[in-house]
Amino acid sequence: MINAPLQLPLSIHLLDLFGTAVFALTGALRALTKKLDLMGAIVLAIVTALGGGMMRDALIGRHPPTAFVDEIYLMIAIVTAIIAFIWCRHIREQEWWLIVFDAIGLGGFTLVGAQVAMQAGLGNLGIVFIAMLTATGGGALRAMLVAEIPFILKKEIYASASLLGALCFLLSGFLHAPASLTIWGVVGVTIAARLLAWRCNIQLPQA
Repeated sequence: MINAPLQLPLSIHLLDLFGTAVFALTGALRALTKKLDLMGAIVLAIVTALGGGMMRDALIGRHPPTAFVDEIYLMIAIVTAIIAFIWCRHIREQEWWLIVFDAIGLGGFTLVGAQVAMQAGLGNLGIVFIAMLTATGGGALRAMLVAEIPFILKKEIYASASLLGALCFLLSGFLHAPASLTIWGVVGVTIAARLLAWRCNIQLPQA
């Protein structure tokens, strides 16, 4: 267990903002696939980018949610949705670069979720759950809004990649690893697990 809060560097904050934009883009692209209007694109972008963090904050009693305290997150999601709706109709959801960017966002969100959970005084299981919720909750909400099975419940290695990142966070705490190693270890493990599974077509057993 990590005893003292990590001081996340500016680069992680920028990574968090980058992840917000990428997740918002994937939400807006799903709206285009479903032939929704501009408001639908904005709603799906906000839900995808901020939904996990909002659920996290609600569960740990963090009020108001971060997205409403620092409105840059909400602004990024809205602007990204508008730009995607107007100019990104040719982009496919499975573009390789979008998958890479999404993996980077997944790593950043996993780290931030674990950090917030640890600061809230949660135990090990709570930290892992909140880290995964932060990283994947928005995508699950998006899927439910458009009547799809959430991505994290399918055979793809996605939530599992976030799980590995969260476990890396705990392991670093047990080993008293330097903060920088913990931070970039969590992000790196999550990204590597997601991209390796995608590139090598590694999947979980399916019913």
